[in-house]
Amino acid sequence: MTDQATYWRNLKQQAVSGNFRMEEGLGESLRAACELYVSDLINLQRDTKALEHLSGWGGLETAIILKAKFEAKAVSGSTDDPNDSADKRLATHIEIAQLMRDTNSAAIGKLQAVDGQNADGIAATGQGI
Repeated sequence: MTDQATYWRNLKQQAVSGNFRMEEGLGESLRAACELYVSDLINLQRDTKALEHLSGWGGLETAIILKAKFEAKAVSGSTDDPNDSADKRLATHIEIAQLMRDTNSAAIGKLQAVDGQNADGIAATGQGI
């Protein structure tokens, strides 16, 4: 998965520097699809929290062991690999989808405008403090 993240980081840099461009309609469609994908992944990640404490497995020793393994697989990962959980895997996918969205925005020249709007909003918020 890190190869994908590296790929999209490099492509984003190319888009920011102007070496990678695309037609605005196509880029906007791709950006919107990525935004929807990010939203869906965030909802799935939130749903994994409900799997952290399972019930209804009974009191048999094997049932208790299975329950603990499924709970760990959902949120905390295994003792061998703490990153081996649905929560962590979804976080990685979210990061890549956000890179894809930002890359498409940059490729059509919208990333700087969005960054500028965000900076203006932060500055306005800071003035009220």
